Amino acid sequence: MKRALLLFFAAGFIVSATAQLRPFLNNPQSPVKALKPVAQMGGEAVGVQTPNTTVASDATLADEVIMTTTYDLQTNSTNQQRMFRYDDGTMAGVAIFSHDNSGSFPERGTGYNYFDGTSWGTQPTTRIEATTRTGWPAYAPLGPNGEIVVAHSSGTLPLYINRRDIRGTGAWTQTELAAPVDASGLLWPRMVTSGDDHMSVHVFALTAPTGNGGVVWNDMDGALVYNRSLDGGDTWDGWVLMDGMTSSEYLGFGGDTYAWAQPVGNTLAFVVGDSFNDEFIMKSTDNGDTWTKTIIWDCPYDFWAGGDTTGDFYNSDGSSAAAIGPDGKVHVLFGFGRGNGDEAGNKYWTINNDGLIYWNEDMPELPQVMDPDELFASGNYIGWVPDTNVFYIPTDQYAFYYGSMSSMPTLVVDDANQVFAFWSGMTINQDPDNFLLRHIFARASVDGGATWRDNIYDVTGEFVQQWTEFAYPTVASQTTYDKIYLIDQDDDLAGVYLKSSNSGYQGQMEITNNNITLMEVDKNDIIEWGVGVNNKPAETFTVAQNYPNPVTGRSVISVKLTQPGNLSMSIVNVVGQQVMRLEKGTVNTGNQQFVVDGSTLPAGIYFYTVTVNKQSITKRMIVE
Repeated sequence: MKRALLLFFAAGFIVSATAQLRPFLNNPQSPVKALKPVAQMGGEAVGVQTPNTTVASDATLADEVIMTTTYDLQTNSTNQQRMFRYDDGTMAGVAIFSHDNSGSFPERGTGYNYFDGTSWGTQPTTRIEATTRTGWPAYAPLGPNGEIVVAHSSGTLPLYINRRDIRGTGAWTQTELAAPVDASGLLWPRMVTSGDDHMSVHVFALTAPTGNGGVVWNDMDGALVYNRSLDGGDTWDGWVLMDGMTSSEYLGFGGDTYAWAQPVGNTLAFVVGDSFNDEFIMKSTDNGDTWTKTIIWDCPYDFWAGGDTTGDFYNSDGSSAAAIGPDGKVHVLFGFGRGNGDEAGNKYWTINNDGLIYWNEDMPELPQVMDPDELFASGNYIGWVPDTNVFYIPTDQYAFYYGSMSSMPTLVVDDANQVFAFWSGMTINQDPDNFLLRHIFARASVDGGATWRDNIYDVTGEFVQQWTEFAYPTVASQTTYDKIYLIDQDDDLAGVYLKSSNSGYQGQMEITNNNITLMEVDKNDIIEWGVGVNNKPAETFTVAQNYPNPVTGRSVISVKLTQPGNLSMSIVNVVGQQVMRLEKGTVNTGNQQFVVDGSTLPAGIYFYTVTVNKQSITKRMIVE
C-alpha cells in the first residue's frame, strides 16, 4: 500500500539522475561508531566535482520473485554465493528465509528455489533444514547433477551441510561439520565446489568470536579457517589456519568480511578485508593444496585495540567480492570506507563516504594512505553514487548498512574477459519514512579491467522500481553470450529491520515481506556502446565471417592485422560456455587464419571472439 501511495504522488513529477566522471563529495564527513552510530565528528570534504554524464537506465530486464522472507539481514558485510546458473540454463537460488512476523524468527533457515529451464518452482514455505534453525546459506553444484548448501546455527554449534543427488527435487540429507578442536563453534560460512565433477568442496568459516558466545582460538578472537572435501562432502581434510592469516598478522576477523570467487579449473581464490584489517586475496592453483597471499591494501591498524587514536583514514568497508577471469586472473571489488578509532578502542565508520574500489592481479598494491582522486586517476575508483544531489540531503535521512554509500559489490568476468561490476548504491528517492532508497548499479570493462565504460547503468531503473529498496545483489558466475543473472533482496523500506535494535540506528523499524528476486540483465545495456568518450576503440584488425558457414567439417576464419599484436580466438556456445580456444601468440602485420574443426562440436549456434592485444571482435557461426 505504501508503494502504491508513493507511485500516486510521484505521478506529478520526474526524478532525474546524473552520473559523474569521477567521485565527488562536498559535505563534511560524519564518522559514527561501527556497531552503534553516534553523533557527527567532523572531517574534511574530499574530491573534485567534474562534468556529469547521464546515468544509463533501461527497461530491458526480466525479473521474478523466487521467494519472500521477513528476515532481511542477508549478510553483515560481504555477499555469499547464493545462486548458480548451470550450463543447461537451469538455476538455483537460496536466501536466509523466514515468514515469522513476531521478530524472533524461530523457523529461520535456508529458503531454496529452482528454475528447471522453463519456470521457477513454487515459492518455499519452509526451510530446507529439517529441525535446525540456521542462517547464512551458501550454495554450490555437487557432482554431475546434485547440489549442496552450507549454513551456520550459533556460536556454540557446528556448520550444517545439506546435499542431494538431483538438483531441484528429492529429500535433502543433512550432516554436521564440527568446529576445530577447542573452538566453540563456527559462523558465517562460505563455500564453493571445483573440478569438472564439482566433487571438491571448499569451505571457510569464522571460529565464533567471544562476542557471539565463542572463545579466543589460537590467540585470535575470530579466526578464519579452511576445510576441504575431495569426495563431495563424505570426508573432510580438517580445518586449517592458513599462513598469513594467523595471530602473527591479525587479532581476528569480523563476520562476513570475506568471499569466494567461483573457481576456474583448479584455480581457487577468496578475498578478505575490513576497515581495521588488510584487504587481501588468497589464491591456489592446485585445488587448495597450497595457497599464496597477495596484499591489495595494507591496513596500518592491524593490531590496533585502543590506547591511542587513529585519526580519520580511508579503508575497506568490509564488503568485498572476487571473480576469476578465463585467464586465471583474480578481480576484486570492495566498498571504499572511512572512519577512525578512539582511545577506548571504539571503531567508527563514516555515514556519507562513498566509492567502490576495483583491483586485479595486474595492478600494484594500493597505497596505504588511500586518496579518492589518486585512486580514480589510477583506474581503481570505478563506482560511486550516480546522483550527487544525495550529498545535499541531511545525513539523518540515510538508512544504515554500516558501509560505503556504494557497497555490497558482486562481479562476473565472462569468457570474452569482459568484467561486469554490480553494487547497491544510494539514490535521492525516499521511502515513506523519508529515508533514501538504494538501487542496483552496474558498470562494465570490455578489456579485462584495464579501462571502464563511462556510463553507470541503473539495473533497477524502471519507473515502478524507483521507490523500492534494492540490496544484497549476488550475480551468477555463469553468463550467456548476452545475458547476466543475479538475485537481490527488495522491499518498500530503506535499511535493515534486523539492525534496528542498535541505539541510534536509522532506517527500517518494522518487519516487512522482502522479495528475493531473480533479474536478467542484458550485457549491452551495461556496456552501452557509443556513450561517453571511452567508446569502443578503433579496430586495428578485421575479422571475416567464417567460411563455409554453416559448418559441417572444417571452417576458416581469416584475420587481417594493420599492426603486430598478440592474436587469439575463443568459441563459446549459446549459454556462454567456452568450447574452444586457439592461441597464435605474437604475430606480424598481415593476414592470419584460424581453422576450426566443426566435427568436434555438437550442432548449434556458436560465437567466436578474435582478440588482438586488448581489442576483440565477435561473430556468429552455425554448426550443422
